[in-house]
Amino acid sequence: MASLFSLHVANMLLPLLTVPYVVRIIGPERLGLLNFSQAFVAYFTLLINYGFDMASVRAIAANRDNAEVKNWVFSEVVFGKSLLWVVSTIIFAIISSFVDDFRAHYWLHICTYIGTIGIVFFPVWLYQAMENLGRVALFNTIIKVLVTLTVFIFIQQPDDYVYQNLSLSLSQVIVSFVAFFVAVRRFDIHFSWPTLAQMTKRFRDDSTLFFTSVVATIYAGSNIFLLGMFSTPYNVGIFSAGTRIVGIAQAFVSLALNQAFFPIVANAFGQSEEKGLTIVRTIFFPVTLLMMLVSAGIWLIAPLFISMFYGAKFEEAVLVLRIVALLPITLGLNNLFGVHTMLSLRMDKAFFRISAVGSIVSLSLNALFIQRFGHVGVACSWVITEAFVTTSFYIYLRYKGIEVVKLSYLQEAITFSKSRLAVLFKQKS
Repeated sequence: MASLFSLHVANMLLPLLTVPYVVRIIGPERLGLLNFSQAFVAYFTLLINYGFDMASVRAIAANRDNAEVKNWVFSEVVFGKSLLWVVSTIIFAIISSFVDDFRAHYWLHICTYIGTIGIVFFPVWLYQAMENLGRVALFNTIIKVLVTLTVFIFIQQPDDYVYQNLSLSLSQVIVSFVAFFVAVRRFDIHFSWPTLAQMTKRFRDDSTLFFTSVVATIYAGSNIFLLGMFSTPYNVGIFSAGTRIVGIAQAFVSLALNQAFFPIVANAFGQSEEKGLTIVRTIFFPVTLLMMLVSAGIWLIAPLFISMFYGAKFEEAVLVLRIVALLPITLGLNNLFGVHTMLSLRMDKAFFRISAVGSIVSLSLNALFIQRFGHVGVACSWVITEAFVTTSFYIYLRYKGIEVVKLSYLQEAITFSKSRLAVLFKQKS
């Protein structure tokens, strides 16, 4: 996880280098349009992914040496995503062509949507299950380099802003194809056409995870979309600037904790419930401390970060950033309680119900706050909702007699952290 974090920090520095250049050319309004388009297309990405990624990691990680399982899971996931991409494209074309608000920026949305092709073919879930994520980090680095170079070349005036999303989409597609063929060769994958019965079972089995992702996206990923629909592009631009660095923290949680940690936990739970819970209890204290340090750091550097990367036009984003600085703590615990513990214990339905209630809370708060407080209201809504969902996960686990937080594991966590740091520094030296 430490190696992945180091690579991920490098990945984030490259796009950050383009921020001062791009935002001073396009301004808050066009930045808002870029981010609104990404939020719009994110719903199609959600549909294409369905619940395949999490379910396939769980299946392969528990049967890593079984070539037959690996092949049929790969075939079903790739075919299922391809099928859903066709459905998504039809829906996207209808909305973008006949809904006025979307037709006004038709070309921008197409530039953003091209990236969904990469979602179909980027088998990050396979690398994750096989614990070969170093290659994923490398592919992500390549994407960022390509985006950085094209941004400086193509964005010269305000109306060139669409090339920001186009360059991101094209580089994503290119690297996804490379990652796809490397995975096929490295893991000796043999594709076979799944039957109708197999695909029906796959869609049915993964439906709970899909709907869980839908409701989770409503409360965690719809802020920009709702702000864009019921407010102004300027407010979207300010909110996007204020949440950018928190987005980096979110990506760290996803890459280093979810993708690196989830297959280990899934494998441990596959052996026994107690082994899985031991890992989760041990990692709780270092994860919480790390997330608290990240939150404190974000709060402190907020004025400097906004001034340096966005300029005076984005001064209002400082307050947004300081509000959402609390999110790394809730996001870390949310994943620890929900993804790593509840999903590993197959508490999918409870996970879904809590996420669904979180979506209702988020929509209600946004309905109250957007018109009155704009980007600041959305930031508050996000933090409150994440805290509610995280607390609910913890209470449900306690209700089921599962104590994730146990002080008796504190000493073991300290010993574990010291040993991991010793290994890290030894490798560096």
